[in-house]
Amino acid sequence: MPWVEWLFAERHTFGRLSIVGLAGVGYLAIRPDGASINTVDWILSIGTLIYGFAAVWSPFWSVTGLAAAIGAGWFFGADNDVVPTVGLAWAMFELGMRRSGRPMWIGLAAGLLGSVVSDLDDAWREPITVFFASAILVVPLLIGVQLRMARELARQASDRAAQVVSRVRAEERATIARELHDIVAHHVASIVLRVSVAADVLPIEDARVRKVLDDVRTTGSSALTDLRRLVAVLRDVQPADYLVDPAGLVLALESAVDRSRGLGLTVEAAIDPTVTELDSRTALAVLRLTQEGLANVAKHAGTAARAELSIDVRGEQVAFELRDFGGSAAPTGDGGHGLVGLRERVELLGGGLLAAPATPGWRLSALVPAMRAAS
Repeated sequence: MPWVEWLFAERHTFGRLSIVGLAGVGYLAIRPDGASINTVDWILSIGTLIYGFAAVWSPFWSVTGLAAAIGAGWFFGADNDVVPTVGLAWAMFELGMRRSGRPMWIGLAAGLLGSVVSDLDDAWREPITVFFASAILVVPLLIGVQLRMARELARQASDRAAQVVSRVRAEERATIARELHDIVAHHVASIVLRVSVAADVLPIEDARVRKVLDDVRTTGSSALTDLRRLVAVLRDVQPADYLVDPAGLVLALESAVDRSRGLGLTVEAAIDPTVTELDSRTALAVLRLTQEGLANVAKHAGTAARAELSIDVRGEQVAFELRDFGGSAAPTGDGGHGLVGLRERVELLGGGLLAAPATPGWRLSALVPAMRAAS
C-alpha cells in the first residue's frame, strides 16, 4: 500500500523514531504496569531515548550501542528495562529493513548478547526467558528484512517494466525509421532527381520557371537531409540532439526566411544573435516554429503576403512571434497537424504557444524556456 511505503521509507526514519520515543516518554510518565523505576533505570531509559535520536541514521550503531547499554545496566542494578528493550527491538527492525549482510548479523549477535545479559538473573532460574528475550529481537528483525526484500522486489519489477517499455519504444522507433527511409525518403529523393533532370535537360526559356525548379530541388535536398538525420535519431536508442547545431541556428533561420522570400513573401525578420547559446532541443524548437509558421503564412495568407518575424532571447525565455497582415487567402486554422506538433514540441520544453487571428491577419507566438548549451 502507498502509505506503508511512505511510512517505512528511509527518509522518514526520524519520524518513525519520534513515534517510538513519544511512546517511551509516555510509559515513563504513566507506567501503566505500576512497575517501579530506580535511578539506574531512569538514566538508562533517558539515555536510550537520547542515543536513539543521535544514532538515527545508522541502524547498526544504534543496535550495538543500545545492546551495550542494556547489558551494562545489569551490572549497575537496572531493574526495569522496558524502554531500553523496546528501543532495541525497534532498532533491530530498522537494521533488518535498511541493512543486510555482515552488519545485520553482527547487530543481531550484539543485540541478543545484550538482551541475555540484561536478563541474566532470570535466565539461570527460567531458561525459557532466553527464548522470549531472543524472540523480542528476532521477530522485529525478520519483519524488517521482509519489508526490505518486498521493496527490493518491487524495485526490480519496476526496472524490468521500464526495460520492457524501453525495448518496445526502440522497436517502434526502428519501425518508423524504416518506413521513413524506405517510403518517404525514397519519394523525396525521386522528386529531387526528376526536378534535377527537368532543370538540366529540358529547354526552359522562362527564368521564373527555372527559379522555381531550382527552389524545389534545393528544398527537396534539404528535406532529404533532414529525413536522413531523423532516421539516424530514431535508430539511436538514446538519441543525441544533433538535428540542429545551435552554432548554426542563425544561418538556418535566415535560410528559412530566404526560402519564404523566394516564394514571394515579404518577410521582415529580427533574430537575436544570442540564440546560438541555446541547447539543441530549444534551437530545434525555434527553427521548427519559424519553418512551420512561415509555411502557414504562405498557405493561408498567400505568397504575396507580408509578415514580421521576431525571435528574442529574454533572460530565461525565448520569445517567438510571427505576424502576417492577411493576403489573398482568408486566415484560417491549420488544416493539418502542424500547429498541433508545434504546440506539443513547445509544451514538452515547458513553454506555451498561442495561434490566433489578429487584425488583420494571423499571429503565432510562443514563449520557450531558454535552456543554455553546456559549456
